[in-house]
Amino acid sequence: MENTENPTIKIPEDNLVKPYLTLRVLNEAGFKEAMFGLSLNKKQPIENMPKIATKLASMDGGHNKFLEQIIVWLEVRAPRYFWVEADTYRLTSKSSESTMHSILKGHLDEKDFEDFINPKILGYLNDYVNTKDLLKLKTMLPEGFLQRRMWMVSYKTLRNIIIQRYNHRLPHWKIFCDQLKRQLDHPEFLPFDEVEKNIKSQGSSNE
Repeated sequence: MENTENPTIKIPEDNLVKPYLTLRVLNEAGFKEAMFGLSLNKKQPIENMPKIATKLASMDGGHNKFLEQIIVWLEVRAPRYFWVEADTYRLTSKSSESTMHSILKGHLDEKDFEDFINPKILGYLNDYVNTKDLLKLKTMLPEGFLQRRMWMVSYKTLRNIIIQRYNHRLPHWKIFCDQLKRQLDHPEFLPFDEVEKNIKSQGSSNE
């Protein structure tokens, strides 16, 4: 007799999780003001400041504090476990699709998750959506659940992220940094090339 209570779950043959992260720069502000402040410090014309700023950008210890004055607003969609790490960067502000307020508004499906989700688990989650049991739903929600946030962050914090996370074992950070490099107005102020060069040199030394 066929067992209908425990149907076989087809799991994709490729068990490797494909990292999912999308990033869009919504706005940048503060460049002109940062250059003006730097011109006051250097007592030079403001038109000379971009070149000077590029040299100072890699010099910590207060020399590159103008980076704190350039602000970026990002739209990022990524799994919950990425946001756990992103939340360690405190000098930022985030607004999100709150699981507290929005998750009960409609059924979940495969598109709400980074990778394959067991249909039985998805069924349980939607049962909790139907019964409006927020606590059980949040308890059962997998870490691969995708959440979109608006992230306001300074160039100075982005510098720290690139240095600390570019070669991180969580591949989402590499995607994050690559998207930043393509979309920011002033990537020359950030250590993309420096970090990439260090990674290549470390790889060569390990061969």
